Amino acid sequence: MQIFRTVLGDVPAEESGRILTHEHLLYGYPGAELDHRTAFDHPAAVERVSRQVIDGMIPNGYNTLIDMTPAEVGRHPQFMVDVAKRTGINVVAITGFFPERMGVPYYWRRQTIEELTEFFVRDLTEGMVFAWQQTPYKAGAIKIATGQESVFPKPSPVGAYGRHVHEVEDRLIRAAGKAAMATGCGINTHIDPMDFEVTNPGREQLEILDEVGMDLSKVIIGHAFVPPQVNMMREILKMGANVQLDHIGIPWRVGSAEELDEAMANALIELIEDGYLDRIVLSFDRWFFNPRATVTESDPQLENEKVNLNYMFTSWVPRLKAKGVTDAQLDQIMIHNPRRILSIAV
Repeated sequence: MQIFRTVLGDVPAEESGRILTHEHLLYGYPGAELDHRTAFDHPAAVERVSRQVIDGMIPNGYNTLIDMTPAEVGRHPQFMVDVAKRTGINVVAITGFFPERMGVPYYWRRQTIEELTEFFVRDLTEGMVFAWQQTPYKAGAIKIATGQESVFPKPSPVGAYGRHVHEVEDRLIRAAGKAAMATGCGINTHIDPMDFEVTNPGREQLEILDEVGMDLSKVIIGHAFVPPQVNMMREILKMGANVQLDHIGIPWRVGSAEELDEAMANALIELIEDGYLDRIVLSFDRWFFNPRATVTESDPQLENEKVNLNYMFTSWVPRLKAKGVTDAQLDQIMIHNPRRILSIAV
């Protein structure tokens, strides 16, 4: 039997509905939770996020959301539980960390591969720890992340073992692969678009996972599209992994949402024509609530916080259909592919 391990317990995979594979219900950069200015009213925030889910996910057939927020970037088990109860959707939490330069607290940078593996497995099988307290709420997938060399984006330098991967990230990826194999869960990844200038970051992540024996068909390479590098996506797919087209309606590192939407739509058509229909997933990478301290010129509100959840079906799906994509193909991408990759056999 295949299940999704949600924060409210295991749910049969066939009850998934459409699936958003990379979202953030609550998000804040490491350290934001210590700032007096970011303190928020928990019930009001739950209601605010739940309203977005009810208005934008449920009418469009979405019933499952993978909350890709790492522990040091605002992962809040009780918040996810409360949103799941309020809305009725399946919320799947992840275990894992953000890229080394932006995340991975000092405590965890010192851990061995074995210790990191144990941490991931316990999050997945016993429940996540929050503010020093064990919770019964389990993670259901693992996140790995590389890139983002500095606050001002630039390509990552050559790091561990000749790859553009920092040594701590290399350890975390190996631990993630071992934990995924031990539990049967899937892995979804973060890469930074700048790294496409110097390498194929998705390929490098997969090489490390392959070295520990991970089944690459259970891996999604996230942000695999910016800028839409179709040949690099093909390289990832030829290794047996999956690619995620995300930031739909969100102009990340490009001039406009229109530019990126059109480029991603054309890339998706090419990949379908190449025979990779069963290896593509879609998401927004939306921040539903970011309790930032202030909005400034150097730290503006991002488009991730603004895009309407109905945008997928009011704008992008019509764009795809105009290019010949069928309802059956969309169901494959939005339901069956993520269900295969991210569900767990029990």
